[in-house]
Amino acid sequence: MTHQKSRRSGFSLIELLVSVSIIAVLMSLLLPAIQSARESSRRIQCANRLRNLSLAISNWTAARQRFPAAGYWGGGPEPDPIDPQPHHNWVVEILPWIDRSDLADRWDDTQLVTHETNQELASTLIETLVCPSDYTVTGSGDLSFALNGGVGESMYADGVHDTITDPFFYPLDLNGNGITGALKEPVTDTPTDRELYFRLSLFFSESYGFSKSKHGFSGTHRFHRPATVTDGMSNTLMMGENVRVGSDPRDPLSNWAAPDGRRSKLYFNHQICADNSCKEGNIDVSVANGGGHGINERRFGAEGWSPWLSSFHNGGVNVAMCDGRVQFLSEDVDSRVYFNMFTPQGYSLRYQPLDFGITGDSF
Repeated sequence: MTHQKSRRSGFSLIELLVSVSIIAVLMSLLLPAIQSARESSRRIQCANRLRNLSLAISNWTAARQRFPAAGYWGGGPEPDPIDPQPHHNWVVEILPWIDRSDLADRWDDTQLVTHETNQELASTLIETLVCPSDYTVTGSGDLSFALNGGVGESMYADGVHDTITDPFFYPLDLNGNGITGALKEPVTDTPTDRELYFRLSLFFSESYGFSKSKHGFSGTHRFHRPATVTDGMSNTLMMGENVRVGSDPRDPLSNWAAPDGRRSKLYFNHQICADNSCKEGNIDVSVANGGGHGINERRFGAEGWSPWLSSFHNGGVNVAMCDGRVQFLSEDVDSRVYFNMFTPQGYSLRYQPLDFGITGDSF
């Protein structure tokens, strides 16, 4: 009787471990590529949504021959000029241009944004307003984009309407003459803080509803037209990403309709002027994109307190220029160029302390 030696089938333990190791190495090489491809797709989709919003603002502007306000204050049945209340922001204005006439038609202009009807509408998720890479979204009233607010704000402060301030409401002395908030400055101190504010910013906060009130106060109405963007529409920033605006789990009244400047606008670093005084020797343009307020430096900052360009993309953010062009802006962009992207009338600052010598060919 003969015996045949049986042949071994399968893998040895060593062969199995080697095979698993090879697969693991291949997966480790493949997964980052997949993740990178997914993020690239999200970034492109984000840019497309930003382009749709910039086109909506352009259409609104063409219809009214002026740019919209970033936020409107006052409103309500009887607006108080001393204590203006939040009415609505730029998103509400462009709802018909982003195919949301259903929301625009139901919005109650006679009431504040805090009114129950308007709050219900503002909690609606509108995908066009959200960047797919923004993982801070909650699914209710989200917003990932903000308008170019330039250097700061204007507000009622110390008994004076239209006082120019930084984004945190501390008075700004833009012409460096030591005077802030005054309705009239010495005729020799030109341009005034208010004139410089107009040159340094594109979108503003405006009053709403005062013309029909009993106070006899018409409010503050400051806005640019395409013709007043003298640095050129292609050289001036219209809007960009900010992942710290919109809904806030700690504040149920925060959503895409909130007119608060820190939730509707973004700024360059006002700390280019030390101690908020832009006098000779106090100005350092190198911190316009930096100093804790640069691109992506506050992507993990507090909601509603981080009004600077930010995203969860690697290396920069999507921005839209006033001519509708959308581009990816590096977080390492030179501060001088960055400053001039924000300013619609930077060339009018020539030979003044805030002149940083950028011309159209430098963009």
